[in-house]
Parts: sequence; C-alpha cells; structure tokens
Amino acid sequence: MATPPRLAALCLPLAPILVLAAQPALAAQEPIDPPQPNPALADPVLANPVVLPPFIPAPVLPDAVRAMIDAAFSSGEDADIDAVIKVARMANPVNVAEIDSLLAQYRAGNPRAARPDPVGKMLAAAIASRKDADVEAVGKLAMAANPDDAAKIEARLVAYRAERKRVKDEEAAAARAKLASAKIWQNWKGEGQIGATLSTGNTSSKGVSAGVALARKGLDWNYKFRAQADYQRTNGKTSVERFLAEVEPQYKVSDRAFAYGLTRWEQDRVLGYETRWNVSGGLGYKAIDKKAMSLSLKGGPTWQSTDYLTGPDDSELAALAGLDFGWQLSPTLRLTQVASTIIGERNMSTSSLTSINAKLTGALSARLAYSAELDTNPPPGIEKVDTLTRFTLVYGF
Repeated sequence: MATPPRLAALCLPLAPILVLAAQPALAAQEPIDPPQPNPALADPVLANPVVLPPFIPAPVLPDAVRAMIDAAFSSGEDADIDAVIKVARMANPVNVAEIDSLLAQYRAGNPRAARPDPVGKMLAAAIASRKDADVEAVGKLAMAANPDDAAKIEARLVAYRAERKRVKDEEAAAARAKLASAKIWQNWKGEGQIGATLSTGNTSSKGVSAGVALARKGLDWNYKFRAQADYQRTNGKTSVERFLAEVEPQYKVSDRAFAYGLTRWEQDRVLGYETRWNVSGGLGYKAIDKKAMSLSLKGGPTWQSTDYLTGPDDSELAALAGLDFGWQLSPTLRLTQVASTIIGERNMSTSSLTSINAKLTGALSARLAYSAELDTNPPPGIEKVDTLTRFTLVYGF
C-alpha cells in the first residue's frame, strides 16, 4: 500500500534518526546505492510555499486636515464642526475611521448643544399649567406654524390628554371614596353675612341684617340650609321685621336631574302674617352646569299654610316653581339670583333675591342684595309688593 504523499512528507524529518539507528546492522551488509527520491511522494504544499504580500500601513491623516479639525473643535461651534468634519470625510475617504474617532473623542467631553426650540418651550409651559383649554390652543397654533413638526406636537398633545384623563379619573375616584365615607356632619361649606344701617336727621332709622347659608355635597344627596333675619325701625316704628329659614335636601337622579324636598318657614309682620309654612317636593334639572355659570330649575306641588295677623288662617295645595342662577362675572365678582313662585287658588306669592358679591380679600367679600316679595291677595291695608336692599359683609367658610 502506497504511503500518502502528505504523510511521507511529515515523516521526512525522522529519516536521519532512523538511518543512524540502522548503521550497526548495515555495516555488515554490502554497500548499496543511496535511495533516490520518489517524485510521486513530493508534497505540493512544501514544494510551492505561499508568499504573502508586504504589509502596507493605512495613510496617515494629513497634518493640515488634522489642524483644521482641531481648530473647529476649539471654536466650539457645532455648525463649524459639522461642516469641517463633512469636508474632511469627503476629501480623505481612506481616513474616515480616524476622523470619526477624533469626533467621538471630542463629543465625549463636549456634547452637542440643544437646538433652540421656542415653540416647544411654549407648549411645555402650557402643559405645566394643566389648563386644558390653553394647551389645546397653543398646540393648534404650534402645528399651524410648524407643519413639519405637526406629528411630534400632536404626539405630545395625545400624551398630555391621556395623562390628564388618568389624573382626573384618580381624583374623581378619590373624591367619591371620600364622600362615601363622610358622616352627615362633615363636608359642610357656607357663609355668614351681617350688616347694619343707621340714619339720623329728618328720618331716624336703625336696622340690622344677618344671615347664614350652608351647603353639603354628598355622593347621592346634597343639602342646603338658609336662614335670614332683617329688622329695622324708622321714626320709632318697626318698618322691617322679616325672618326666614329653609332646608332643602336633593337626591341625584343623574348628572343633571335631581329630586328635591323643601321646607320653608317665614315671618313678616309688615306683610301681615305671623307665620307661613311651605312644604314642597318635586323634580329639578341643571340647565347650565359650568364653572363660570350655573342654572337650576325645579318645580312640584307644595302645601302652604299662612297664619295672618288679622283675618282667618289660610292653607291650600299649590304649585311651586323656582330657579337658582349663578354667574361668575370675573375672578372677584359674582352675580346670583334665587327666586320662587307659589301659585295657589286664592293667592300667588313670589320671592326674589338678587345679589352681587365683590371679593375683598381671602374669605371676606362685600354683598349688595335686593329682595322683593309679592303677594297678589294680601290682607287689607298691606301693599302687594315689599322690597328691601341690603349691604352686608360676607365671610366664607
């Protein structure tokens, strides 16, 4: 069996050792001719060695180009640096790796300055204010002025809306949980008012006006309570003597609709009655329910009982219609109107209170109020219409 050529070639270095080991035995034999090399056993790899080309180093970045790049780095101007690097790459394509390495070393200690973005800052300020109307207005103008960045601006608006919805949902859930766990004597808010009049001369008049109003908002029930007292003497005679107290619970049927119950007690000797009771119940609806303006309408049957100073008492089943209006004219000025009309078979009575509040400082405000009382069938000698103007100081709590 013939020995493979590559194996024979690997064994060639061992031939001298084998020859020396065989010399004692060969000495006793006849001399023989030296072996001739077999061309068939020659290794082509050893016969034809591979010759590698000489190593050629990459060209070095010219000193002039490096100096130009260093000068751009020293200026610190991003626009100059970008221009020089761009030209250097185009003029020295074989040195692009070295140029990029120089730029990377520079940027490691000198990051690129942020580009001025006045539109982005304006939108960020609007978002920080958390005023939804302002954010939407600024976003709309920003997209109109920067159509190329419209997609980016719209993405910020979408993210803001989603975050605001999440926050509002959390706040609403927390508020509902707080209302659900509140006791009946908790969560009351209100105001107290007081005023006085004093005049001398041709007309001598002394008067006092005081009142309190309370309100409580619950998960399903809202409550209102109001009490008012007005007393005045003019030229030694009582000219105003009016007292009122009422309580009104409301049950929420929906976000706008509600059912109500109303109990009102009044005394007005000037109008000729000792006491007057109204007990009513019905339905109401919030026709306007905004932060700056609100309007509630209500109506239902009512039972009215009047104890006159002269003449027989009177009681009848009647119908009640009322409204409660509020308008925030400015941050410091608010207009309110509360009115109700009771229509019976023998008499129709209307009560109206219009007031304007001007905030002075903190919880203190001044109020100018005008009230009117109308009875279509008053006792003999009593005017049908009675009015009263009050100027009071109001403290909210």
